[in-house]
Amino acid sequence: MKIVLFVLFIAPFLTFAQPGKLPKFKKKKSEIIFLRKVEDALRTHDADEMMMYIEPEYKRQQHDEFLEGRTLQFLSELFFCPKVAFNQITVAHLMACTQNGSDPNLFEAEFYISSTSVNCTISVTVVKHSETGVFSLVGAMG
Repeated sequence: MKIVLFVLFIAPFLTFAQPGKLPKFKKKKSEIIFLRKVEDALRTHDADEMMMYIEPEYKRQQHDEFLEGRTLQFLSELFFCPKVAFNQITVAHLMACTQNGSDPNLFEAEFYISSTSVNCTISVTVVKHSETGVFSLVGAMG
């Protein structure tokens, strides 16, 4: 009887896939502060807020011109997780942020993304504008 209760009531909670122990970051690092805002916008499906975090030239070329303003498609492709649209994300956790190569203004950010049926890890590129210090996101061109 105890086994049946365990299987029916406790096991389903154990099988919900979430990342292991969440990493700790130095909260005062400016790139982490920026990425926490991105994380919040992912979790809350705030497309307007997220669009403010996209590098302007990248947004102009990819969102405005190539995708003709289709914001949901643009954000779903930028944060690509198979069969998960931007507005279906239920969980978003920043997992890593590393300097990309020898350029101190390029970072690679890794997020754990989940929907009701899919879990995945995605990477996005973060650019720090050398003159202003403003961070923004970019993705693949084309």
